[in-house]
Amino acid sequence: MVLGRIGLTGATGMVGRHIRAALDAAGAKVVAVSRSGGNDSARWNLAKWLELDALDALFPKVDAIVHAGALVYPTVGTSQSDLFDVNVRACANLAEWASARLIPLVFISSSSVYANPDAGHLCEEDLLGRNDLGGFYGMTKLLAEDMLVRYRIQGLQLAVVRPSAIYGCGGPLIKMPYKFLNAAAQGEAIDLTPPIDDKIDFVHAADLSNAVVRILERSCWTTLNIASGAPVSIRELATVCGDLAGQRGIALPAESDLRPPLQRFFLNTDLAQLRLDWQPQIDIRQGLSMVLAGCLTSTQLTTHKQKE
Repeated sequence: MVLGRIGLTGATGMVGRHIRAALDAAGAKVVAVSRSGGNDSARWNLAKWLELDALDALFPKVDAIVHAGALVYPTVGTSQSDLFDVNVRACANLAEWASARLIPLVFISSSSVYANPDAGHLCEEDLLGRNDLGGFYGMTKLLAEDMLVRYRIQGLQLAVVRPSAIYGCGGPLIKMPYKFLNAAAQGEAIDLTPPIDDKIDFVHAADLSNAVVRILERSCWTTLNIASGAPVSIRELATVCGDLAGQRGIALPAESDLRPPLQRFFLNTDLAQLRLDWQPQIDIRQGLSMVLAGCLTSTQLTTHKQKE
């Protein structure tokens, strides 16, 4: 399909902001929707069910929907009930509307849907299931996927995107990359606790966004893993964060890891490479530099460096 008018939920969130930037760069007209209604977006609290005519008004004449809106964990004033309503019921709401209006849907899911996210080299066909790592959030993504795939069987043009551990500009401060960068920027030593040699595949939200653009351009209605293909250990992540933020101090634990290192969210992306001709472009050092500079795209980072 030619990129025209694309509806985007979660447009002011970390992932949504990157997807919006990528769609803008590709020449699409983005119809942005968010819970807050900020940053030139329409307001929709995903926990609230909307009738078909209300969704028509919210997403006028769109050619496709990218559903990036989600609640990752309960915050002040929210609960697990809200997690379910936002992450599952809203998917049913959108799927009913998209099916009725023959509008394709791209759903940003999670690698936490895999039964064993530490198995290594996970393919799209591998076993799905609840796991301790994903918790109830992972379960809501699993339920949403299961439901949406049933709509696909009934004719919905659906792409399900399973990214590895996503990071980018504006992510939650409690997540590891941001905690490390923040500590280093404040001149504090990055305090590590075992296990520190476990490896995690961190994929930058800009790489995920470029995959979304290609899905829309190629009308690729399937399920795809998206990952960097270059897992880094917690120790390595801390070292890079310290270097970039100007603080090289790392407080190593007194005891070593008590078990062999794991590789977490190590996803096989062969299908994305085959169907989309997609490859990750942003390594961990460049990606974290973009976080520090507040850049959503690598082009913005280049411009930022030229101004320094």
